[in-house]
Amino acid sequence: MTTGIDVSEHNGEIDWKRIAEEGIGFAIIRAGYGSAYLDSRFYENVNGAHDAGLKLGVYHFGYARHGGELDVEKDFLLSILKDCGLMPKHLPLGVFWDVEEDSYRGREFPRPGVINRMCHAFCEGTAAAGYRAGIYASASWLSSHIRAAEFAGHTLWAAQWWKKCTVKEAGIWQFTDHLEAAGKVFDGNYLLEKDYGDK
Repeated sequence: MTTGIDVSEHNGEIDWKRIAEEGIGFAIIRAGYGSAYLDSRFYENVNGAHDAGLKLGVYHFGYARHGGELDVEKDFLLSILKDCGLMPKHLPLGVFWDVEEDSYRGREFPRPGVINRMCHAFCEGTAAAGYRAGIYASASWLSSHIRAAEFAGHTLWAAQWWKKCTVKEAGIWQFTDHLEAAGKVFDGNYLLEKDYGDK
């Protein structure tokens, strides 16, 4: 399985050439979070990973509690991609909405079914813009709040720090929060489909 990392400004400056030399094949890079916050190292990371020959994807950390807020986040993300010229062909791994427990810590939790509907809206809207769309969440959330079986045709990126991924619909598996590469520690990921990102 191809190994990759996901990164944000919290990882600091990254030696992307060394990352590639150490066998990392792909990177999923945080574009931003919430309704208007750009990751301060997004452009730097995209350019570095691209120049090093890694396959790319991007993700946006979500805080939306209802459809209206989700639309704002989705449109903001798509505007970032357009601004830096990242067309669908440049992002073979896809464009992901990251939704998790921390999204709502200390805030009102969405009503039952709302997270599922927001995930559908994100995928449909992002796919309509031409991108491969997907959702990042824990394995437990993919089974409960998101209902993984409903997302055929989109990509599920499952976080499950265990010996195997139990989400049969997942295309990407985040298997650890401690993968050492280029002198840093990253979240580690596997592509679960042999030709993922080549289509």
